[in-house]
Amino acid sequence: MPSTFHTRIPELMMASGPCSVYPQVLRAMGQQMVHHRTDNFVELLLSISGDLSELFHTKNRVLPVEGESILGLEMAAYNLVRPGDVCINLATGYYGSGYQKVLRGWGGDVVNVETPYNTSFTIGQVRDLLDAHPDAKVLAFVHSETPSASENPLREICEECHRRGVFTIVDSVSGVGGSPLEFDDWGCDVVVTGTQKCLGASPGLSLVALSDRAWQRIDENDWRYDRSYLSFKPWHGWLERDYVPYTPSISLLYGLKAALDIIDDEGRQNVIDRHMRSARACRAGIRGMGLDLWVDRDENMANSVTAVTVPDGIDDIALRGMLDDEYGLHISGGLGQEAGRLMRIGHMGYTATLEKVLTALSCLGSAMTRMGHPVDMTQGFAAASEAYAAPLSE
Repeated sequence: MPSTFHTRIPELMMASGPCSVYPQVLRAMGQQMVHHRTDNFVELLLSISGDLSELFHTKNRVLPVEGESILGLEMAAYNLVRPGDVCINLATGYYGSGYQKVLRGWGGDVVNVETPYNTSFTIGQVRDLLDAHPDAKVLAFVHSETPSASENPLREICEECHRRGVFTIVDSVSGVGGSPLEFDDWGCDVVVTGTQKCLGASPGLSLVALSDRAWQRIDENDWRYDRSYLSFKPWHGWLERDYVPYTPSISLLYGLKAALDIIDDEGRQNVIDRHMRSARACRAGIRGMGLDLWVDRDENMANSVTAVTVPDGIDDIALRGMLDDEYGLHISGGLGQEAGRLMRIGHMGYTATLEKVLTALSCLGSAMTRMGHPVDMTQGFAAASEAYAAPLSE
């Protein structure tokens, strides 16, 4: 029997990801198929590859793997972790904590270390952990932890691990494109991002950057099945012969190319700056409205999403439902132990603009006032606008 899908799509998606995507991306994804064994497709993929290498700042190709970004993170552990390897896992939130199970599932002897979920690790803490575990082979962490809206010091951690010969696995699903990344210069080994966050495209692809020494370890990998979908080894065919190992998600690649063209036209650093300004504006607006931010200090806050502490007396599920139903705006609640304690406003890719931040603040403030928690909208708007316009060096 036929069924009916009753659409209930928000006009503006400013969740923790995916967010509303660029209109150009939507149009590009509607193009007709090309076959993945033709010169047309090779040309498309080489163009995407060059754009991604520039985005990550690496001389190596970045793998566009068919599957949401959690797949790329699973692949990283499958390929780099030998059974019995000591693996340090830094947990600053829901996703960071969850990755310990992935490392342990592939045989890692996991040292899981958590911070409170409203702060980040310092490089001093990381050095102490590495000193305490000199036999560590892998250190894993989340760069931009969207469930708690915090950000770890990517550069300092990767440089320190590289100096000590420890492989790094970095979940930068909501970091790449919104925060600085110099993959080669900072000594990163594996960085995984998704298409659905700061790149402003649709979910469904894992973008995986690997260092030369990571590839060497993968080549030496005789402890895993080479032809598993989780293995990076089949991708050598693409690296060497422009021949992808599986049937790719062609429509998603059309959309990714359109998103990368937008970044190229605007300028990589300009896009990062826009994310920084949008995050700063959102934080300033929230404070100006008289609300509290979840993360302890500005330097620990992510560029991709802002977490707002739920005020006493407010039911965040009811509030977010009102935003969906009556304002056409979707934002996220907390995950795991943070459920009911915070709300998250995503400002990534297409939604990382002052206009959309002000729209989100306006809707949030109006809904909260209706629920009996009035806020200072005038001060919030003024603070957000001033913060967006101020020089980034401040």
